[in-house]
Amino acid sequence: MAPPTQQSGSTDVKKVMISSTAIDLPEHRDLVKDACLRQGMFPVMMEHLPAADADAIAESLRMVNEADIYLGIFAYRYGYVPEGYHISITEMEYNCAVERGIPRLIFLMHKKHPLTAEDFETGESAVKIEALKKRLKVERVVNFFKSPAELQAQVIDSLSKLRQPNLTSFHYISDIPKPPEPYVAHPYTLLQTKNLVGRQVELNLLTDWVAKPSFDLYQVRILSIVAIGGMGKSALTWKWFNDIAPHEMKPLAGRLWWSFYESDATFENFVIRALAYVSNRPREDIQKLPPPEREEQLLSILDREPFLLVLDGLERLLIAYAHMDAARMTDDDLDQRTANIVAGAFGLPKSAAQSFIGQHRLRKTADIRTGAFLRKLTNTRSARILVSTRLYPADLQTDTGNERFGSGALFLHGLSDDDALNLWRAFGISGSRETLLPVFHTFESHPLLIQALAGEVSHDRRTPGDFDGWRKNHPDFNPFRLQLVQVKSHVLEFALNGLNETTLLLPSVCPQLMIHSLPCSLVKTNHVPAKTHSSQSWLTWKIVAYWVGIAAPTATTCTQLCVA
Repeated sequence: MAPPTQQSGSTDVKKVMISSTAIDLPEHRDLVKDACLRQGMFPVMMEHLPAADADAIAESLRMVNEADIYLGIFAYRYGYVPEGYHISITEMEYNCAVERGIPRLIFLMHKKHPLTAEDFETGESAVKIEALKKRLKVERVVNFFKSPAELQAQVIDSLSKLRQPNLTSFHYISDIPKPPEPYVAHPYTLLQTKNLVGRQVELNLLTDWVAKPSFDLYQVRILSIVAIGGMGKSALTWKWFNDIAPHEMKPLAGRLWWSFYESDATFENFVIRALAYVSNRPREDIQKLPPPEREEQLLSILDREPFLLVLDGLERLLIAYAHMDAARMTDDDLDQRTANIVAGAFGLPKSAAQSFIGQHRLRKTADIRTGAFLRKLTNTRSARILVSTRLYPADLQTDTGNERFGSGALFLHGLSDDDALNLWRAFGISGSRETLLPVFHTFESHPLLIQALAGEVSHDRRTPGDFDGWRKNHPDFNPFRLQLVQVKSHVLEFALNGLNETTLLLPSVCPQLMIHSLPCSLVKTNHVPAKTHSSQSWLTWKIVAYWVGIAAPTATTCTQLCVA
């Protein structure tokens, strides 16, 4: 058989070819698929062979050729041998991986694994599977599993060593200061602004959380701010962390700001740097400790000392964002697919958990250890942990959808009427309350869309800063006749009117900088740019559209915009 053509795998999400016999290992394959997703990798599997042998072979080898990692699971069945061949398709897949030279992870069933008679093959097939396993033991370091759950744990551990390398050179990482000096691990350029508009109710709630014993949330140790993109989660938490918490949280041993949006910001790096900060020990000494010991030491200090930790962008650690299609899901789609609701949370109705069961799995952490750590944080007695996230972590919920004891959630929605008007008028744009509020309500007073529309009106050449004049000049602008998702697209189309080649890329459309602070410059385009137009204008529109929930960028798109 001719060697297969070598092809490169995905550069954004690693593809893992899961190779095994299928009839005897259905549960194992499902758990391995889940393990891949938990590690931010995409599982490639051949669940149904084509009818023709030639098609089955070609399809199997195509998947191996497109994979970045080969993962083989071997029990006591050799698998299907096509007519005219002397080896099974399973062994062909392994040979193809050997020829390509890609990483190969091998897992063999332990002799103590429970089995039934149907799990064995006899005759020539039994001889061949034993010969293949003997070969595997010689060529690779193999793992032995005694149950499907043990196999899943082994796969997670093995894949974690093959994740994308640290890209710390792309981001400035702050030196670790000595408490109580605040440790801002990932400084934001735009978040240094002092002019956060609105959100006073939410700022007061955060203050009551740490300073008012009679407040409902006072006993909560880990509080999550949950909202779609562009609502101002990061701006709100930064404002409170930077300007308010130092005066209101008493006592306060120190403050740490950590952003999971950054390239280096893995859970493991968070634990290392957080422990180095709260213990005032060198990072190099912390790195020498086994990961479980680091976590226990960090939890122990947080239990004793009143530190404030802010974890920004925690959704990046959840399974939903490990899916290969996560970049293509809109905000509304994510809410529906993940049952992004919490019974009894601030900002949601009492009936919020009715559809929780079964859909919440995508909101679990991709790494089991991370989920366990979050649950343990709810039991700390001294520290406070503030989270901003697109999706509420299911690990902080009970099986019935309620908040775990020690955890709480605030679901952030559009601006209040007064805040929306204040944001609009901060741009110096005219318009009466009676005229503006009905327009804002059509898109739920989304802060980013208010900014975008204000920017368009302020730059209108015929009637700059005059909303009534702008509407007369744009009679096609009519959001009242559309559904919400169409309204968002409709407003965005007008808001990006007049985009030119010199003002294409904005920091304000980078995911980690999506805030409604001032000043804010906006790009404009004559219409939603087609792909045939400037690629940069198309990317700009896609990023902005993503953050108001009507479209979604790929990881590459985000990187191009943010690095630029």
